[in-house]
Amino acid sequence: MSIGAIAMPVFAPLFTPGTERVEVRWLTVDVPVAAEIAARCLPPGLGVPELPSVGLWIAEFIGAEFHSPTGVERRPNYHQGGLSLRCTGFGGGPDGAYAIETFVEGLNHGILGRELFGLPKKQALQVQLDERGEQVHFGITSALGHQIVEGTADLDAAAGDDAVPGPVWFDRHYTVKAIPSAEGTGYDICKLVEIPWSMTPSGAVRQGHARLEWGVSATDPVHVFESAGPAQARYGHAILDIRFGRYLGDVEPPEPLGEPSWNPETR
Repeated sequence: MSIGAIAMPVFAPLFTPGTERVEVRWLTVDVPVAAEIAARCLPPGLGVPELPSVGLWIAEFIGAEFHSPTGVERRPNYHQGGLSLRCTGFGGGPDGAYAIETFVEGLNHGILGRELFGLPKKQALQVQLDERGEQVHFGITSALGHQIVEGTADLDAAAGDDAVPGPVWFDRHYTVKAIPSAEGTGYDICKLVEIPWSMTPSGAVRQGHARLEWGVSATDPVHVFESAGPAQARYGHAILDIRFGRYLGDVEPPEPLGEPSWNPETR
């Protein structure tokens, strides 16, 4: 069978790249942020929107399927969360989402998205999404045991019959795919990528307000996204489709705000 591409190691590849379809139990917390920090985090080609915000999302991925020329690969259920910064679209298009960080609970579930698209995935010790009546308690704990974020969403209103738990600007996700050179200097590839996401409703969606607290960490400095106003929340079930992306051009990534986590005793 002819295969367009396979993952490393080539001798015994971990997976074949494919498009993803998955049922999700999904929470988005939309947090207004300062324009200055948004500008610092965005790469060239993406701009700061009129109302900058960061979308904290936490989800249970249920029955994930990756469709490729070799067939369908299915993963066990797992939890994942991340931060995506709202931005003006590349080339003046509609607003989109620039992926800041993504945290995956459990081994190997996040490798495909990281290797194929360059999505900024890290392993997490825990990704929490607990529904308790009209409240949802959420949190992310890093692999080093740091509390990335924790909070509570109060969901007291229906979002509408056709609503989905993700904002419309999540439909255009951007990331910088940066693969370091084997020679130790620069990158083999460093490109801005657009990845099409889409959500289809599969159940009622509720909305309301959220309270959250960012953890302070040198390795995951998400506390720079201090809230500049009330945070809004949406929660419900949907079908998430993630298709193959497209390269938009070579790009220099923003200067990192965090540090590598090679020495946890100094954190």
